[in-house]
Amino acid sequence: MAILTPTSPTAAPDTGWRYPDTGGRDHRLDLLRGYALAAMSVNHLGLSSSFFHTASGRSSFLISAAEAFLFISGFTLGWISATRPPGDAESRVWSRTWTLYLATTGVTLGMMLVALHTELALWGGFEAGEFGGPLDALGRVATLHLAVGGVDILVAYVLYLLAAVVALRGLAAGRTRAVVGTIALLYLASQVASPGTFRFEFASFRAVVPNAPLFLGGLVLGYHRDAVARLWERFAWRRQVDRAVVVVAVGLAVLHVRGWTDWPALGELLTAGNPEEPLWVRESDMPVLPLAVVALYLRAGWLLVDRAWVPLRRTLGWLVLPMGNAALFTFVAHLVAIPLFYNLPGFPLEEEVSRVTATVWVAAYLATILGAVHLRRVALRWLRTGTPGREWVRVHGPAVAVGVLGLALLASITPNGQAGQWDDWDEEFEEGEWDDEFEDDFDSEFDEQE
Repeated sequence: MAILTPTSPTAAPDTGWRYPDTGGRDHRLDLLRGYALAAMSVNHLGLSSSFFHTASGRSSFLISAAEAFLFISGFTLGWISATRPPGDAESRVWSRTWTLYLATTGVTLGMMLVALHTELALWGGFEAGEFGGPLDALGRVATLHLAVGGVDILVAYVLYLLAAVVALRGLAAGRTRAVVGTIALLYLASQVASPGTFRFEFASFRAVVPNAPLFLGGLVLGYHRDAVARLWERFAWRRQVDRAVVVVAVGLAVLHVRGWTDWPALGELLTAGNPEEPLWVRESDMPVLPLAVVALYLRAGWLLVDRAWVPLRRTLGWLVLPMGNAALFTFVAHLVAIPLFYNLPGFPLEEEVSRVTATVWVAAYLATILGAVHLRRVALRWLRTGTPGREWVRVHGPAVAVGVLGLALLASITPNGQAGQWDDWDEEFEEGEWDDEFEDDFDSEFDEQE
């Protein structure tokens, strides 16, 4: 059964609350992606007493924003690639991988410079004493072995995009079974091998291979989206299956909220023995049953946004749709917004604040991110409608900016040849009280669906 399936291509648009599928850009994906980004941003800021933190699902539910985002990212990439010539699709993936690499290294370099030359509090950090100086640190940043301030989440997406290039070649050549079989074999190997066998020595926020079925499985489903939709329409029991999915999803949510006291054995089974912190085992191993539960909630979420599109669009669309349309920028913006708010006068660095106070701070934080997204849209429109010089800035500006940051790091050296603060800084930057288990996540995301 497909996790995401569109309305039948031959069916007339539904009335009422249903999504009117016109065959163009699918805004349901934007809404789901934007909600995942908003939830991730809220969880990373902290202030767990806020209303937004409760609405985000926190970092301890049976599915996280990271897993939803991984799947949607792969699905969107597969869907877009299926409509393009193979060479063009592969070129697009390489281009997006480069963009993601620039975002990863650029934010890391910027955070390092702030950490080395200011007293500002950051989210996440590194120990300067571990490196021989700026040259050593620059080399580790360039090879993705060092990521600061939450950027390590992006490293996993770089690796998934590189794998996507190979997978898309197989799909374009008609070797879908071989691609699916390879994904399944790698996943099964990760389940039977020792825990460290498939761990990369990169700053990745979760085990890449055990979580690969989410991104690469979404890629395959997105690539064959129309064919999967037609098969699903011919399945006689599809409505009964979807009803069962919703019932089971609601039932498991109730059991989880009640701490599995009504059925502790089931909680142990579905969370691989970690019912209190189910995210931890999914990040590190993603066993079969937790993966199946994630798939269940992906389908339930899709049914919700498809059947209740109109009210969801009216109540949440103004916030999450712009975020979902500019996913990579939104993720980077939230990484910058976190230290910005940490250093604002009056920000409650301690979690012991009232629900109202916490909610107001988180609302201001989300408004800042949303404002940055809208400013980006205005800036891109200005760059695209101007002179060739503006277009050059739009295309090459990010790479130039990263180069300048790298040179600034190299320039962080005193006349005696020692790095400005490298010798004196042996303590790791504190993350504060907000280590919400690097739940989410991000996606290299493809901001344009056609």
